[in-house]
Amino acid sequence: MSIEDKELIESRFGPLWSGKAEIAFRGGVRTLRDVKRALDLAGEDVMTIDLRELPGEKFAFRYYDGDDRRIVVLVCDAEGGILEEFRAHIAEWLGELYYETGALAYDADAMLHLLRKKSEEGGTPGGEADRC
Repeated sequence: MSIEDKELIESRFGPLWSGKAEIAFRGGVRTLRDVKRALDLAGEDVMTIDLRELPGEKFAFRYYDGDDRRIVVLVCDAEGGILEEFRAHIAEWLGELYYETGALAYDADAMLHLLRKKSEEGGTPGGEADRC
């Protein structure tokens, strides 16, 4: 993994939390909770970040995988099938702060809180993660 993974995610899908909590899709609405449930991402360490509408009846779903300690982006088609997956370690966003956290690195809530705070300091408004 390299900083290029973070840059790819942000250049293609925008800064973290720059998407939406729900998107209009195929005449209805898709919410973070709906997508998480449809993808069967039920773990306690799966914390949603945002949704982004994409051309061609596709959307991107971003979340933090606390078990793997990575930001994940799933690009899905209209039926919810996964077309692409991107992963980048949270240390790419937190830098040295990640390594200074010690055992907190295994606490998904703490890591997402640090990530949200760092994003806000960088000018990106931090949204609320959804654990449901």
